[in-house]
Amino acid sequence: MKKPLIATAIVALIALIIWASVRDRKPRGSTVEIQAAERRSVSSRVKATGEITPEKKVEISAKVVGEIISLPVVEGQGVSDGQLLVEIERDLYEGARDQARAALRQTEVSSQRLEIQLADARRNLRRVERLHDDQLVSLEALDQAQLAVDTAEVEIRAQQHAIDQYRSALKRATDDLARTTIRSPMDGVLIQLNAEQGETVVPGSTNLPGSVIMIVADMSTLLAEVEVSEVDVVNVQLGQAAEVTVDALGADEPQPGHVVEIATSGRRDPTQGTIRFRVKVALDDPDPALRPAMTAKVDILTATSEDALTVPIQAVVKRVVDTEGEEIRGSAAKGQNKIDVVYIVAEGETTIRPVITGVSDVLHVEITEGLTEGEEVVIGPYRTLKKLKAGENVRAEEKKTDDDDAEDEESGDVEVRID
Repeated sequence: MKKPLIATAIVALIALIIWASVRDRKPRGSTVEIQAAERRSVSSRVKATGEITPEKKVEISAKVVGEIISLPVVEGQGVSDGQLLVEIERDLYEGARDQARAALRQTEVSSQRLEIQLADARRNLRRVERLHDDQLVSLEALDQAQLAVDTAEVEIRAQQHAIDQYRSALKRATDDLARTTIRSPMDGVLIQLNAEQGETVVPGSTNLPGSVIMIVADMSTLLAEVEVSEVDVVNVQLGQAAEVTVDALGADEPQPGHVVEIATSGRRDPTQGTIRFRVKVALDDPDPALRPAMTAKVDILTATSEDALTVPIQAVVKRVVDTEGEEIRGSAAKGQNKIDVVYIVAEGETTIRPVITGVSDVLHVEITEGLTEGEEVVIGPYRTLKKLKAGENVRAEEKKTDDDDAEDEESGDVEVRID
């Protein structure tokens, strides 16, 4: 009885030793996903949202106060250069013009009377001078005659200034009268009408109610006006190709365009506290169905790299590395510059590799230096990669391709793992 028990114990011990030996040979540590660096075309893009707006639009404002007595246009109507748009009541301004004209004429008549008086004073001065030469009049009489001439000359100069003043008043009244008729400054479309016949309009700034009567726009050239963050605007340049998607027309039909204007100064977004710059994208062939103020999503192509060596964008992380390529952690890394690195798994252990990146899109980033095609890098999980260090023991798993996922779904053998 003892011998079988002893033999069984020996066999179990040997099995235990073998199991422990096999277990020790397996890599330990966290499970990570790896993927090989491969070549593909990468395009860097800047995305922003804004609205459709005409390249050229004119706000038609009143320059005089008055009631609209004629409004022969409607919103959406096409107008031509010089076409009548608005007529404002003229009676008040006609009266002001006639009053200024009468005042000018009266002043001109007064000036003529003063010129006659000056001529008479000069003749009288010449007579008094002859009489004084003959010692028939006193010096005081001569001085009085000279004073009359000087006074008449001063009054004529003053009257001339009055004539200039009344002439300016007449010109201003005539201009005000002309401003009661408003005509279109260009060919275009009336895209906004803010007034009705019978309403009173007033001159002023655009934020004063009643000042902007209508807006005329040239719809032949349309823009998508968006705001780009200060981080992205440095990559945007004039002439870059762009795609404009207008939800109202369907997201599957982007409008081709190009960048035509980049603001030189930014505007602080009060909600997020960031600085944003206005960028305008001209549509190359605008859809006739487009209307001003439609929401537009702009996708600006800033750079493209063909046949680039790429890795998933999450594989590239920031670390502090010394001159020998060794990773620095802890307090020694504080205050030092971080560089782009990837982690490579070799024999169950991670190795850090500094890299230089190039063009990137939403999913992939170009590696210009530091990797060769086919090398496998750690791409996740995110929480593991965030804390990963060089020299750690890990268990590497190839990332499933889309084809593998599709086969698993068809067979029903889909494994879900929450890290």
